[in-house]
Amino acid sequence: MAKATTPTFSKQTLEFIEKATRQKNPNWLEKNREDYEKFLLFPLKHLATQLKSKLAPLAPGYNFPQKGLGRLKRSANSALEYGALYRDWVAYSAAKPRVSRFDHNPNLYFLIQPGEPDGDEILIAGGLYMPSSRQMRKIREAIAEDFTPFEELFQSKEFEAHFKGGFSKEKIAKRPPRGFDPNHPSIDLLKLQAFFVWKPYTKKQFYSRDFSDIVALDCAQILRLNELLESVLEGRQIVSTPKKLRTGNLTSRLEGLEAPRRKMDF
Repeated sequence: MAKATTPTFSKQTLEFIEKATRQKNPNWLEKNREDYEKFLLFPLKHLATQLKSKLAPLAPGYNFPQKGLGRLKRSANSALEYGALYRDWVAYSAAKPRVSRFDHNPNLYFLIQPGEPDGDEILIAGGLYMPSSRQMRKIREAIAEDFTPFEELFQSKEFEAHFKGGFSKEKIAKRPPRGFDPNHPSIDLLKLQAFFVWKPYTKKQFYSRDFSDIVALDCAQILRLNELLESVLEGRQIVSTPKKLRTGNLTSRLEGLEAPRRKMDF
């Protein structure tokens, strides 16, 4: 009996998504379901299964979706809005269930979007990308009072090996936020409108059989950031995160694995 092979992403994964974006036939996906499952759906399901297995012990309360993955076809209303039957991206997100329709929770976010002009076609991100005004205010107040816990995390050897530079500067206000000192030493951080980190993956990583392990290691570090953000939003006392913050289980499971250290090909 032949041994089952691990579903892996490939060059055909990116090509299939790009091809889908050009289609005008609403039945195209069903007619090409075999390729869809082989190149996109099954590898994505494998990744989702592995992330749940490896990260659930580190992320109590998180929902790691296992169904409804890899949706490419848009709804009728969405197709009219965007002028395309199919999406040009596929994403996977894990987070705690929302308790408010206004507030989002810090999450883990994986994206495949071939054809990106900057070359960031596959990436991992986490933190809080779309905070509500209430959440933004609370995080800014925490930063203004004492940024040390975040600084210690960002400068820790373990976190910096996966995400350099701390919070992304992608979403930043042009002016200092109202109610905060324009001369505050952390004014650049106080002007942030989102509090997240991200990084792209190389094609070599994406096609690797170890890709789910690489993503899991990155997500384990993002969970450290998410816990700090949750502490701020829930009004809990922020405690500086230990270097080995609850990554012991994951580390032991992935013993001997190192994420490739090479220059990104973008």
